[in-house]
Amino acid sequence: MRIAINIVSSYARFLFGMIAVFCLTPFILQRIGIEDFGLWSLCLAVTGVLGVLDLGFSTAAVKYVAECAGNGRHEARNEALSTLLLVYALLGVVVLILVLAAIPAGIHWFGLEADNAVRFRTIVTITGVAQGIALPLSIFRSALVGQGRYDVVNGFDIGIIVLNISLVVTLLMSGLGLPGLAIANASIVLAGPLALVPMAFKKIPGLALSIKRIRLARLREAAPLAVWFMLANIALIITLRSDALLIKIYLPLTAVAAFAIAAKISESSYLLNKQFSNALMPMISSSRGAGDTATVHAILQDGTRYLAAVSAPVLALLFFHAERVIDLWVGPELHAAILPLRILLLAVFFSTLQFNAANVLGMTGGHRKVAWTMIGSAALNIILSIIFIPALGLAGAALATLVSALTLEFGVILKRACNHQEMKLVSVLRPIIPVLFSLVPMFLTAHWLNLYWPVNSLLALVLQCVIAGLVFLAVACMMVIRPDERRRVIGRIADWNSQRSLKHVPARQD
Repeated sequence: MRIAINIVSSYARFLFGMIAVFCLTPFILQRIGIEDFGLWSLCLAVTGVLGVLDLGFSTAAVKYVAECAGNGRHEARNEALSTLLLVYALLGVVVLILVLAAIPAGIHWFGLEADNAVRFRTIVTITGVAQGIALPLSIFRSALVGQGRYDVVNGFDIGIIVLNISLVVTLLMSGLGLPGLAIANASIVLAGPLALVPMAFKKIPGLALSIKRIRLARLREAAPLAVWFMLANIALIITLRSDALLIKIYLPLTAVAAFAIAAKISESSYLLNKQFSNALMPMISSSRGAGDTATVHAILQDGTRYLAAVSAPVLALLFFHAERVIDLWVGPELHAAILPLRILLLAVFFSTLQFNAANVLGMTGGHRKVAWTMIGSAALNIILSIIFIPALGLAGAALATLVSALTLEFGVILKRACNHQEMKLVSVLRPIIPVLFSLVPMFLTAHWLNLYWPVNSLLALVLQCVIAGLVFLAVACMMVIRPDERRRVIGRIADWNSQRSLKHVPARQD
């Protein structure tokens, strides 16, 4: 039940965030213009790189807390978290120093003119300082996730999204422009971690942090694991943020803005799909701590099948309607985003298929393999981007991402996870084939609707996608879900209805 709640709350929180982004982006573009939106995206790419200073300790903390929850070692958990809190405080100071160093380097590297240079300095300073202050507080989020309380984290995240919407609208309507966006961003960067501090102490049994509990031995336990998670996180951040930096070297800010729109949609799809595998991550660690290999195998095999079934129709419909999405969302002025968007969506699909495999590897001792593969993928992405962008423009940046995702993330990690768990690769890939076949009637439905139902609003487009998605769901229920799984679900629904009916039966009066 906890796993189901975590998955549902994760999707609810992320869908709420996607809707907020979808509504805010056209508003922001209207208020600041395409070129300033490109500058804003460039600043976010620069400050986003500071995320590498997490050094992988957040993922290591999740794993450590989950294993301690499985075997009841509460004091070991408290010592580890106390030690990591100190480490994060020191890293926060490092972030503040690097922010000051990054500003003049960025202005010179990107060749920003005087006016843009001033705004670049303001935005990076505000956002970077907020990240440095929030970094130590992020340990409480990791602790809640490791404890399996995604529902708590997601609930607070929804509140932070509402706060962000309010601040962005208010500050932009007040005429503050890009500095207003930076203030809104900094506010939610700080508000989220602060809100989770008291909840961590309330929801995690026996949580107690203090200077007396700091143990360097615990750091030595977590550090080797954290180093490899850090390398994997660095690779992911480079993959997600480097494109905007490289594009600015070769192309103007308007091109950065167009690619940022394509990247925002594809990255949202990427992170939406990741909610499913993230909710299963603590379960992998606790199962390993309890010696339950059958559950780990089920997550790798069945979890990947369900993840494909959840992600494929969304990505396919976005691919099919890419031009309409761009036109209706941000306008025809950003048509340059259409082709890179379609290429990036293909890359997201192949990346998605290895999510559970990467988590299984990372949480069961194969973290080095994940790190090296992700580093290779990021390096290949950068090399290909440098080659492709001058020749192919924005499509070249997207194509570099696709090639690295297909060859290394999907091609290597899935195989390594199967070998690590002594499973055959075909046992994980074969169940995905019915998912792909289920897309065919969905595509035919989408094409038919497109011919006979002219789309002139986002609402009409959403309704078309819902109808096509329901066709996929009907076919997938027969082709993707096994008969025993259908019987189990039907049985549970029947039991739930029976229990609900009994609650409404009046007690007999003797």
